[in-house]
Amino acid sequence: LICCIYAYLLHLNVAIMPPNSRCIGDRKSFKRIVWQYFWRTHQYCRLAVLLPLICAFVLGLTFGIWICQLDSRAASNGNILPTIYVVTATYKRPEQRAELTRLCNTLARVPAIHWLVVEDADSPSSLVADTIGNCGVLSYTHLYVATPEDEKLKSTEPYWWRPEGVRQRNLAFEWLRNDPSRTGVMYIADDDNTYDVRLFDEIRATRRVSVWPVAFAGGLLYEGIRCAHGRVLGWIVAFKPHRQFPLDMAGFAINLQLLHERPAAKLAYKVERGFQESLLLTSLGVRQSDLEARANDCSRILVWHTRTAPPKLNNVALLAERGLTLPPVIGHV
Repeated sequence: LICCIYAYLLHLNVAIMPPNSRCIGDRKSFKRIVWQYFWRTHQYCRLAVLLPLICAFVLGLTFGIWICQLDSRAASNGNILPTIYVVTATYKRPEQRAELTRLCNTLARVPAIHWLVVEDADSPSSLVADTIGNCGVLSYTHLYVATPEDEKLKSTEPYWWRPEGVRQRNLAFEWLRNDPSRTGVMYIADDDNTYDVRLFDEIRATRRVSVWPVAFAGGLLYEGIRCAHGRVLGWIVAFKPHRQFPLDMAGFAINLQLLHERPAAKLAYKVERGFQESLLLTSLGVRQSDLEARANDCSRILVWHTRTAPPKLNNVALLAERGLTLPPVIGHV
């Protein structure tokens, strides 16, 4: 390629010279021919070096603009997944590690997720920290705050007598609001429920508030929602049907924009049983017309309100009477 370029340049030099300059016997003409040849060759060599650099710059710039356009199109098409912030309030009990492990095994299969685990304690426990730190969820935050003594469930009271996780969930709301630029969807997931991973695909598309039925809630096989074409038309429930939003806490997700717009919205202790969900949604300014029906127009069950039975530990005293104790284990319960 270089030889061809030089031959072409030589042809140009000879072709443009006047006839009298072609006399080889004329030393001045010969010097002028040589000088013109090298000068023109020098100019074309500079061009030969600069031209590829200019072309490479233009091509690189064009390629960069094309990549940016692809990224913007991908974002507009929803290919960049919104983050789901899963809020889980947890408290100390024998089955705590088992419940957290089961929930974590589900969340570990969900992309673009951040797990907010709020422990009911005065200080973070190693059990919770070890469980959530080694179960496969890459993005998580471990918070803690203790429930006031006068609001704690007494041993003589049924589990539903007092609202659980109020202060813990409110702390998670504050954490989410601390960064006004934070976007995504919030979902309150108790550690004792059972979740289908497909539920999180439904949650991710939430524009304001999305809803779906929850199994084993309200004393029914599932609490029904009458939906059509993505809109909520009514409710099929037995427990306190006069509630404005007769939903289970596991039956809806909220876009973070609503939390930022209503900084005072939160849960409370002094609320009639079954009205926590309605309190939260109404304080966020949500109306029934704002609800987005998910799970195939509320015809598919993707979450179950399950509860793990407390383990029977009535033989601990019998073991002690025999002078025996269980040895310490890794992964203490």
